[in-house]
Amino acid sequence: MENNDQNKGINISENAGDVIGVEVSGDNNIIGKNIVVGSGTISVKDERLYNLPAKYSESLKEFTEKINSELQGQTMSEDQKNAINNNIDELAKEVEEAKVEEGKENELPRSRKRELNGKLGTVIKTVLKILPTAAKIGTSLFTPLSPFSDLIGEKVEDLVNDYLQG
Repeated sequence: MENNDQNKGINISENAGDVIGVEVSGDNNIIGKNIVVGSGTISVKDERLYNLPAKYSESLKEFTEKINSELQGQTMSEDQKNAINNNIDELAKEVEEAKVEEGKENELPRSRKRELNGKLGTVIKTVLKILPTAAKIGTSLFTPLSPFSDLIGEKVEDLVNDYLQG
């Protein structure tokens, strides 16, 4: 850099990258890359919901609405949003593949119940890890998922408590 260019700022050639948060001042600033703010970010694909028994479809819709309500005014990264959405979708896919009929959940093989339990556990663990207020709210955030208790062979509330204690 020549002397006459020294007062014109920084000049770094042949480099690339992000600069985040330079000379930021004031209130209510959100600094980060790929940040999602507010509600409406967590959802289940309509085509997935369509293939589920009604009580599980409604359960997942109510659960995602409750998460979105909690997200009001909070932030999360795009990766975190995708992690929650993908895990919920995996749970829905597992229920779809199990071809569960309402009222016949007890007829599912134990191995399928374990798989469903694992998918539900992953959803719970991910939400507790990513959503800042989830641990404070505790089991009530997961109440919409209670119909899944029949599928996994234990109360969803007990599963949530296991993750909250662990």
